[in-house]
Amino acid sequence: MTAMPANAQVALPSRQEITPPAPKPRSESTARVDARGALAETNCPLEASELRLTLDRVEFTRPDGSPLQPQIANALAGLKTPTGEQSITAVCAVRDAANEALRRGGWVASVQIPAQEITGGVLRLQVVTARIVDVRVRGDAGRYEPFLRRRIAAIQALDPLNEREAERILLLAGDVPGLDVALSLRPSNGEAGTVIGDLTVSSRHFALFANAQNYNSSLLGRETVYGRGEIYGLTGLGDITYLGASTTTDFQEQVIVQGGHILQLDDGGTTLGGRATYAWSRPDLGALDLRTNTLIAGLDLARPLFRSVRGNARVRLGLDFVDQISRVGGGDDAVTLTRDKLRVLFAGIDADQQFVNANGRPWLSVSSSLEVRKGLGLFDASQTGFASGELTSRLEGNSRALVVRGVIDTTLSLGPIFSIAAIGQMQWANDPLLNYEEFALGSLTIGRGYDPGSNSGDRALGGHVEARADLPLITGLGTQVYGFYDHLYLTNLDRARIEGARNFDSVGGGVRVSFPNRLVLDVGYAKPLDRALRLDNERPPARVLVSLTVQFRDGAR
Repeated sequence: MTAMPANAQVALPSRQEITPPAPKPRSESTARVDARGALAETNCPLEASELRLTLDRVEFTRPDGSPLQPQIANALAGLKTPTGEQSITAVCAVRDAANEALRRGGWVASVQIPAQEITGGVLRLQVVTARIVDVRVRGDAGRYEPFLRRRIAAIQALDPLNEREAERILLLAGDVPGLDVALSLRPSNGEAGTVIGDLTVSSRHFALFANAQNYNSSLLGRETVYGRGEIYGLTGLGDITYLGASTTTDFQEQVIVQGGHILQLDDGGTTLGGRATYAWSRPDLGALDLRTNTLIAGLDLARPLFRSVRGNARVRLGLDFVDQISRVGGGDDAVTLTRDKLRVLFAGIDADQQFVNANGRPWLSVSSSLEVRKGLGLFDASQTGFASGELTSRLEGNSRALVVRGVIDTTLSLGPIFSIAAIGQMQWANDPLLNYEEFALGSLTIGRGYDPGSNSGDRALGGHVEARADLPLITGLGTQVYGFYDHLYLTNLDRARIEGARNFDSVGGGVRVSFPNRLVLDVGYAKPLDRALRLDNERPPARVLVSLTVQFRDGAR
């Protein structure tokens, strides 16, 4: 039994069952830059004129006659201007095209038509670029004030001012847990192009999250409750400290505790985090008193590569330290069955992109993640089989295996009501894996309706598709109905495997009800279409899956 968790998974809990959710980096943010009022816009004063002129070329300068900044010149380099005899209104058309080119590049600038006599076919236009001369902060930044002042200085140093770059700086500030910022620009009373920034700041000190669900396996107790508390800014380094706990409702089959701390290392958004989780598992196996203790500790280093409202990318590097021991009985009479020791170095890249229509409404969202994991032979890591003097969870499992994991998540909007969402996941390994590194079938991964860990594999490929309808039934209450199809392909690499490659399917549907930033209730029906194991006499029964998530945050300051 203990040597076959890849097929029966009755000895050890799956990775998903002993890894509670942790704080995730923010991809969405309230940070915004509103530059619409930064520079005055003028209508075309030549619209009613019937005059004509001959155009050969257009020269752009700054208001004092000096050459344009290189960035502005590059933005206007590809501008196509009409030549030959033209209506005088062509002057405004050229100005408007130049303004549009600058807006596409994110530049806060205005192209103006100075008084002139057009001779030799040369039209001269002036480009006024914005720069922030003062930033006025509204709201309480609290212990984030030194951090925020560095962000303000970085924005004021932007000359010429680029809305996207200012937005990137603010987004990085908004990524700080508990901090929300927004910047609006308005003209100053000084020289042309000088603007004042009004920075609105709100901060929070803590948040609480709780979840109750029945997704788990029958062996480890279906009903599970989880709670996590987050405290923001304890050190003033853009940090978050969190503590969490999870338990089955009878406090018997499984109890998990977790904790961690994440802090910012620089103004570029680089973060360093430490985390630890400990799980006590005691599956219901009748007379067999099987107990599994799991320690998971890790370090995570991450840095944004690209940050914007519509798209983001980041790289990360980390180390996982995993000890998992399975015993029969407790106290001095306990007999050790298996012990796994994993020391895994990993590197990954995450990215997301949102595509919007002409009205600014998202019609397609795509996020993806790729991670490469390599087991290390350090700190007493397990050797294969019985080589360490103790059995591992799988006789041929290699603690030094190479693992590649990938995820892609897409949502296609078909209008204000209907949408299609799809998630694809894969895992590839070069050798048989130990229990913790395997890809597990079940409601916590892919295969809603199957018990988590009821089958698992070294290599996996699968996903699920959901058809959704958002129904505007009650104002302020989100109501979404959905139908789904899940598919997962699993295969194992060990020679002692009982099962070959397998395919698993499940179908179902449900409803999600949500109060934004407060509560999400998901009630679904899932019907497995295949046996979890070939040895099983029948398919798992259909299940009603229920998950309730609530959150509470202190009032913004």
